[in-house]
Amino acid sequence: MEEQMTMGLWLLMILLAVVLAGLLGFWIGRTTSHERRLIRELEAELDNRMQELNRYRSAVNQHFDRTATLFAGMAGAYRDLYHHLAESCEELADKPTRERLEDRAGRLLANVPVRENREGKPGMAGSEREIDVKPPRPD
Repeated sequence: MEEQMTMGLWLLMILLAVVLAGLLGFWIGRTTSHERRLIRELEAELDNRMQELNRYRSAVNQHFDRTATLFAGMAGAYRDLYHHLAESCEELADKPTRERLEDRAGRLLANVPVRENREGKPGMAGSEREIDVKPPRPD
């Protein structure tokens, strides 16, 4: 009986050693395989590309932010110039000239295409401002 137990114990130990060796071999093969290395390389390349894309998007956002700032400044300067000219016209030009200039400005602004707003109605869209066609009247 003791011999049978010793034989069974040896078989159990051999079976356990084979299973452990198989698991160890699987783990080593998994961590050192060519496919795993390729996956790591591809993941690193993907991370680099994502960082590059994020930098590009940031640069594009900064570009359009700066463009919007410059455009707003230009529009403000143009509006100030228009009001300056309108005030000068009011003070310096005679009535027929003023009427002709007002009519010209109105026709120029009337040729600007009207965009639809969010409700689908014609009118001002987004951040567009209303432009004063007539020169301001001094009080």
